[in-house]
Amino acid sequence: VDTNKVPLHDLDGKVIGILGTYEDITGQKLVEEERALLSAAIKQAAELVIITDSDEKIEYVNPAFEKVTGFSADQAKGETPRIIGSGKQSEKFYKKMWDKLLNSEVWSGRLVNKKKDGSFYDAETTISPIVDSSGKVGNYICVQRDVTRETQLELQSRQSQKMEAIGVMAGGIAHDFNNILSAIIGYTELAISDSKEEGVSCENLVEVMSAASRAKDIVRQILTFSRRDEREMSPVDLAHLITQTIKLVRASLPSTIEIHHSIDPDSGKMLADPTLIQQVLLNLCANAGHAMREKGGKLEIKLSAQETGVEQAFAGENATQKGRLKLTIADTGYGIEKKVMDKIFDPFFTTKPVGEGTGLGLATVHGIVTGHGGAISVYSAPDEGTTFTIYFPQTTVEKERRSTESKFMPRGDESILFVDDEAQLLNMGRQTLERLGYEITTAANGQDALDIFKARPDKFDLVITDQTMPGMTGAVLIGRLHEIRPGLPVILCTGFGKSMTAEKAKAAGAREYILKPVLSRDLGLAIRRALERRKLLRRASDKN
Repeated sequence: VDTNKVPLHDLDGKVIGILGTYEDITGQKLVEEERALLSAAIKQAAELVIITDSDEKIEYVNPAFEKVTGFSADQAKGETPRIIGSGKQSEKFYKKMWDKLLNSEVWSGRLVNKKKDGSFYDAETTISPIVDSSGKVGNYICVQRDVTRETQLELQSRQSQKMEAIGVMAGGIAHDFNNILSAIIGYTELAISDSKEEGVSCENLVEVMSAASRAKDIVRQILTFSRRDEREMSPVDLAHLITQTIKLVRASLPSTIEIHHSIDPDSGKMLADPTLIQQVLLNLCANAGHAMREKGGKLEIKLSAQETGVEQAFAGENATQKGRLKLTIADTGYGIEKKVMDKIFDPFFTTKPVGEGTGLGLATVHGIVTGHGGAISVYSAPDEGTTFTIYFPQTTVEKERRSTESKFMPRGDESILFVDDEAQLLNMGRQTLERLGYEITTAANGQDALDIFKARPDKFDLVITDQTMPGMTGAVLIGRLHEIRPGLPVILCTGFGKSMTAEKAKAAGAREYILKPVLSRDLGLAIRRALERRKLLRRASDKN
């Protein structure tokens, strides 16, 4: 209750009583408590709350607004919401919004706003007109939720889905594309062998072969990069891996960017997942390319071995090995400002415009490097370019012996059944193998090959078959052939190595497993290995 009491006096001024009034204010107290609760809720809410008058002048902002935008309440009051305008929305966008608000309707949507420091944030926004008893709009209340992280996660998810789609697409086209490359490489080899050793035609054919080999390497790189399966750490020749990856980098950068590299071929090995190390190089080179895309420039990639002790403090706990591999990637682009240098490895931080970067590239690079026991540093300044220095621990695994095989073309005189559903490859394979001295019988599919083999199972010393064929795969064909003649040497070829692997091919009964496109010499060597193994098995059987 709300009470008021006054004394009652007689004529002599003596108090003779008290006059009191009592008013039930329960309803008023409940309203006040509700208002206090509402005020506390608005002040403590994580959502930004902005209240303006009918002329859009800000009358109130809550603490969340101050925290997210960087503007204090005093700085915001009297201003309009344009104080946080980013310019990312078009005039048409705002016209649609105000068409609803001026019609006393609630508007909801997503805005990109700008903080006091110039950075942007995404806001899920609802603006409601506050209408008085006369039906006139007196105020507007705007409630925003900072959804920047959610937006970035959405972008990450889309990027992940995009990479998954690229992987599926790469796998889908790899078989057909590698068959095309097989024909180009095979027929070019035949043409080179038929041409004179000197002359313009021969030189042109050599250039065709060189270009086709580059295409072959690029397809292999794309397939390797697009695979998502986990791999165990294994000794990796980093010099060789970087040299191969540079080819893919060159294909992805404009010709206005020069690539210079200094790779020590004897720098040593490291325990690594080669696909992840490749991703490090691709990400850093992509960033360098972005920094130089307007004016061009120079990208420099260096690899060398170092004894531990140099810059020991930088490497910290990761410098316990006897030696390290030092990888340097430097560009002559626009550089990185000092104020953001400490944030470049943060997830989702990016200085690129919306739609050009997710802020995950350098965070991924940092995670891969440290996950391999390495360390990474960066030096940059505006208009001075950027240099990333990475240290990886060496492994003590001995270097692989360099191949001492000569460049002779292996030959033979055995009888071979050659199976492929591509007419071009059948003709090319027949010509290639006949020139190596073999007697060749061809089959356009698995069933034809099986029928030919059934007619004369002892005629053939070896079968070479494609994996992906209509009606019957190569692996199934091998099983059917071995039912007729166990131990028959078979070489399995494929243009795509995901559905079929070397392990699966061996389990299916293949002696050799070859990824298309293949050079004639490599095919000749595989044939000799398969046939020589048959001879060794026969000798072992005779002894037993």
